[in-house]
Amino acid sequence: MPVQASHAVKRQDTDAAERMVEELKGAARTLGFEVREEELLREVGYRARSGVCRIGEQRVILLDRALSPADRVEVLCAALAGHDLESVFLSPALRARLNRRREVTKPAD
Repeated sequence: MPVQASHAVKRQDTDAAERMVEELKGAARTLGFEVREEELLREVGYRARSGVCRIGEQRVILLDRALSPADRVEVLCAALAGHDLESVFLSPALRARLNRRREVTKPAD
């Protein structure tokens, strides 16, 4: 594949991941989460990571701005996979992705 074509494919993948991030953020907000994209600082003694937390009564999903769009999709999918998403509109591709994640993380009977 020529270099120029390779860059075009990577750009398309990034654009698709960014669209998924926006869709997942909307779904999270519909479920009552606050979604924050912040620069998570790393200092000696602790390592902040993206994920779900609670601040007072508010459920918050923190996304590290330094993460790639694909990694932000993974964080959001992990945060939402355990929630009832039947009443939330999701594209078929994202719904399938979340269902696959649920199957992998479902406890064995």
